[in-house]
Amino acid sequence: MQRRSIGKKMLCALAFAAVAAALCAGVDFLLADDVHSYSRIMMQELYAGAGSIDTLFIGSSHCYRSFDPAFVDEQLGTHSFNAGTSQQLADGSYWLLREASAENDLKTVYLETFFTGYRQQDSRDIPLATFLITDYMRPTSPNRYRYLWEMGGLAALPDLILPARHIIASPDELPALWRAKLTDGYAPGNYAYVTYPDEAYAGRGYVYVTGQTDVGWFGDLGAIDPQQPLTDFGRMYVERIIDWCAQCGIRLVLVEAPLPGASAAATPDYDAYAAAWRAYAAEYGLEYWNFTLYRDAGALPLGPEHFADAHHLNREGAQLFDRVFVQVAAQSNVGQDVSALFYDTIEEKTAHSPDGTVPAAGAAG
Repeated sequence: MQRRSIGKKMLCALAFAAVAAALCAGVDFLLADDVHSYSRIMMQELYAGAGSIDTLFIGSSHCYRSFDPAFVDEQLGTHSFNAGTSQQLADGSYWLLREASAENDLKTVYLETFFTGYRQQDSRDIPLATFLITDYMRPTSPNRYRYLWEMGGLAALPDLILPARHIIASPDELPALWRAKLTDGYAPGNYAYVTYPDEAYAGRGYVYVTGQTDVGWFGDLGAIDPQQPLTDFGRMYVERIIDWCAQCGIRLVLVEAPLPGASAAATPDYDAYAAAWRAYAAEYGLEYWNFTLYRDAGALPLGPEHFADAHHLNREGAQLFDRVFVQVAAQSNVGQDVSALFYDTIEEKTAHSPDGTVPAAGAAG
């Protein structure tokens, strides 16, 4: 009698769980907009390329708007992938590295180091940065649950179960969203739903912008604490990235995609941030390529027309940058020391070889 009672309760619990799961799935189908997500397609393609990727780019939007894997591979003979996501924090970079290295024999990882992601005290400050990744990790991936647990513990479970909590579509978008989900919204290689008049997903994680800013946009990019340019949170995950690469025999390169010289120069303590990364590189025997401080302005002639806003490259800017990036990477790949290609400070850069965003009066020759 008691066994029958226990069995009945278990069946009731299973039935309740099944109904709850079906209801959540229904709500997500009706309300959650993952069709228009760059990171959904990126993760879909990351898994599709399993076993073939040898070079990985990780970081925030400065990563996915700057490095075009197709061009990099054409020039360097690699098979690269750009796993950048919007507002990606250091923990997101770490767990994406873990996810990618689980199915690929990675040789080189380029960690993009734009500073806003490394001044956060905790990923709970920007939970969407986590969900943009974990929503699209495989349900069977242990990295998905470890990442969520470290980010939010039990508080992350509701968003795991019901993504509609954070990617809900507006009412006027729902009919088109339902049509997309029932037809070609998830079809591999279909970029129609992430293609806009001034921005488009171009494959293997790369996103380009065709618009451009004007000089008035350039200015202070935000506070940097000169006493702690990287927060304890940022440092902890950077060191985990360094340790993981060391364990797996992966070459790690620290890279900053170029910022407008005018914006970097207007940002107090920008040099303290660059110095912190340079110190990391020295301590761990890594390379640090800060293209904001690249010496040869003739080879990288960036101006206002090459930026989409105060700090992101547009398509034309990314094309200019990628040509220089592959040259530096090729030199480094054959054992050349490329550290002399970069200034140590934005003051030196502005004085000796300013880019085209710096007013002419700021140039000293």
